Amino acid sequence: MIKDGSDLTDEEVLQNFLLDIDCLDELVPWTKRFNLFDVLKISRTEIRHSNILGWLLTPNENHGLGDAFLRAIIQCVVQEDDNGRYNVLDTLLMDFYSFAVYREWKYIDLLLVSDTEKFLIAIENKIGSHEHEHQLKRYRRTLETDYPSYKKMLLYLTPEGEDPSDCDNWDVLTYRDIAATLSELQNTMDLAPDVSLVIGNYIDVIRRDIVEDEKLIEVCNKIYAKHKRALDLIFEHRNDGRTQLADGIKATLTTLTEEGVICASPFTSSNTNFFVFRTNEMNHYLPPIDTPTSSWGNEYIYSYWIAIRENQLCGVFEIGGWNVPEQQMQTMQKMIDLLKPGDKRRENFRYKRLFRTGWYKIEENDSFEDSVSDCVRKVVKDLLKKETQLLKQMEMAERTEA
Repeated sequence: MIKDGSDLTDEEVLQNFLLDIDCLDELVPWTKRFNLFDVLKISRTEIRHSNILGWLLTPNENHGLGDAFLRAIIQCVVQEDDNGRYNVLDTLLMDFYSFAVYREWKYIDLLLVSDTEKFLIAIENKIGSHEHEHQLKRYRRTLETDYPSYKKMLLYLTPEGEDPSDCDNWDVLTYRDIAATLSELQNTMDLAPDVSLVIGNYIDVIRRDIVEDEKLIEVCNKIYAKHKRALDLIFEHRNDGRTQLADGIKATLTTLTEEGVICASPFTSSNTNFFVFRTNEMNHYLPPIDTPTSSWGNEYIYSYWIAIRENQLCGVFEIGGWNVPEQQMQTMQKMIDLLKPGDKRRENFRYKRLFRTGWYKIEENDSFEDSVSDCVRKVVKDLLKKETQLLKQMEMAERTEA
């Protein structure tokens, strides 16, 4: 029997949810249907979407669409053209089979070029990220330099039609347009079964993961309204993406320790923002003190650590100034002389950051764990390079003093 009332314990609200678990059956159309893109774990991977779109937009590819998808997308853009950028007849009567499709040409996600028609189409694809500073203007200038005599159609593709920064030159294209166009073609063209499966899966992924599926939203809101407390509890205690990222960083640092590259600290803290390690080389210059009274409340007077910002990592080298023995403090002063000669707060400090790496992006890949590991290794490699440079400078300074 399902109890009712707002004074239920957490355990009771979870029991009620389990007793009414059949309410989740309404989600079966979205959760139980086979989808190739889920199997490959690329449903929200931007570069994979660009690859699929590049395939579909190539008229001479083996999908059986011919130029129908490319033509339909161009027609969609032309129909929405309120600025008179395109001559309707000239644009829609082009030989679309003459277009060649390029991926990541000078960092542009998709570039379609027809030397016959002297026409190009550039598509900048954004799903989980936003435009970088002046990115679209840079791409436009590159195209103007490399294709000065070509007519140009510049498309900014986003889930819901985000406005491009260079709105005077770039047109908006949405994933709603992509899904609607593909759905119409799938229903009207006689496609091979395997191609139809791929296109159907792709449409489902767009509607489920890229743009808002109104029916799915309605079902989810109904279930959430009925079992809000239980679902909030589950969400609060879930193993989320941040935890997965933290686990990946810890695992890589542990592996690097086993390989003898670094000395990782035991990961006992629940903090998922900072991941500390040290090196044998720096331990020689700044050895641990006898008591756990350093700036960090342990025996170490320096730290290497990795910080997280969204899908990026950076590395930091920092020294701590509390309770440092005289000899180690002299070594710290030499490091400050080399790296921060203008620093006036040289002794009475708790923490002092001496160098850091840039921010390294966790690249989209088929394996999230591999992507995190690759990024961590890049950060550590950069830090160790800077360490080597610093310690060489220290040795040269010591020889000069001698």
